Amino acid sequence: MIIFGTRSAHIETKQLPNIVCPKCTTQGSTMISIYRRHLHVFWIPTLPIGKTGTSHCQHCKQSLHANEMPTSLEREYKNLKTKAKGPIWQFSGLFVVTALIVLVGFAVNIDNKNNSIYLDNPLIGDVYEYQIANKQYSTMKVVEVSNDSLFMSLNDYEINKSTRIYKIDKPENYPQLTFGFSKQEIKELYISKKIIDINRN
Repeated sequence: MIIFGTRSAHIETKQLPNIVCPKCTTQGSTMISIYRRHLHVFWIPTLPIGKTGTSHCQHCKQSLHANEMPTSLEREYKNLKTKAKGPIWQFSGLFVVTALIVLVGFAVNIDNKNNSIYLDNPLIGDVYEYQIANKQYSTMKVVEVSNDSLFMSLNDYEINKSTRIYKIDKPENYPQLTFGFSKQEIKELYISKKIIDINRN
């Protein structure tokens, strides 16, 4: 379950020496506090979504939201709201997501480079993950390599999610019966994305 919502963080408070409280008429007792709201996912701040604030009289304790403020107080509020800058940590979730995207891209790039190496220089024991016509997935293991061909043992089992292929990649699932493929056929299957990954221990 994803837990998300919004929270606010205090970013600035300013006392207004020239403003008269609209309730008790005390001058200089009014404070304005500005808050910046942000989205959070699992309580990790992800993205700021706007600023808000209130005024507070230290003398009579009256608090006002922006739509309740008289014109002079509202002007000061809007000016402070424009200038107030929020803390950088409210972007921390965004930084984490960006870092994860970069890491995933880096890992995919390395995986693609390794697959190209494995295609050009196959070894006994390499396991090829592939998609079957009915959108199931399975594996085949290299058991013999010749100059232009690979001889594969096809896994007896298949699974409906590519991310769970590892569950069926067990030695006992590969029979003695083998099938021959030319190296060119294997490369074409990889280019057409029928072969989705190559694993080497």
